[in-house]
Amino acid sequence: MLARAAMRLQSAIAVAIAVVTSVVVLAVAPWWMVVIGPLVGLGYRTAALRPIARRERLALAPVPESWRELLAKRVPFYGRLTPPAQKRFEGDVAVFLGEHRIYGPQGAEVPEEVKVMIGAGAAMLCHGRPDWEWPHVRDIVVHPTQWNEDGEPGDHHGIAGQVHLQGPVLFSRKQIRFGFRKPDGENVVLHELAHVLDMADGSADGSPDRFAWTAVPGWEELVRTRLKAVRRRKGGPLRAYAGTNSAELFAVAVEVFFEQPLRLRKQDPQLYEALADLFNLDPDTGALRRPLPT
Repeated sequence: MLARAAMRLQSAIAVAIAVVTSVVVLAVAPWWMVVIGPLVGLGYRTAALRPIARRERLALAPVPESWRELLAKRVPFYGRLTPPAQKRFEGDVAVFLGEHRIYGPQGAEVPEEVKVMIGAGAAMLCHGRPDWEWPHVRDIVVHPTQWNEDGEPGDHHGIAGQVHLQGPVLFSRKQIRFGFRKPDGENVVLHELAHVLDMADGSADGSPDRFAWTAVPGWEELVRTRLKAVRRRKGGPLRAYAGTNSAELFAVAVEVFFEQPLRLRKQDPQLYEALADLFNLDPDTGALRRPLPT
């Protein structure tokens, strides 16, 4: 959430708490105890603003030059942004990494470049909507290889990323690097974090209500028609895995939207427009559809 907007919101809540507390105190205690109301409101505001202030410090602190070099080399979206937007993007990466634990099996250290790529995926998804909050602060576990349904490791297995309603987000380190190697429409970080957004309303159904899909008219019908098309091998830019269910269609569509926006716009302009409205940007230029609130 934008820091100033969040501060205004929490300050308003604090005032409301102070007023309500004062009214209750006046009803049951001597008048001079009305001072309890403002004290309770002030205490709430102090506690509520502490994480917001920490986030603001993370966002404004200079990031290492190695981060900028990596973003410029491996994240085409970052390269399309104006210098002020790049600065905000860097801050978003720093905040995400500052609020999420990222580690390997048995707590093993994860290379910094891999962490930055994960943060970059998160920053891409929320660049046009800084008012969004990640639904839960989850641990992120990065495995050296892929794995199978029994958790057995090996790059010959098929699982490169996984997320459930509860618990950590799982990634294959090799597939993270592969996803940011070139914009081919497949990026495991974007895919799994799209699932996290989808699950914000408590279910993985390709329709994350918490994130204002009601503002995208006809989204459910759009999903139904694209599922049928993909299953008939007429999904255009969407690979066959999108036909698994509506949740996977959403996640695959997000990958293509950010990695190959021109292709998606040309081959499926309706789906492109729906996603551009939701994410409030055109990823081929980094331009926002609507100005950010101040």
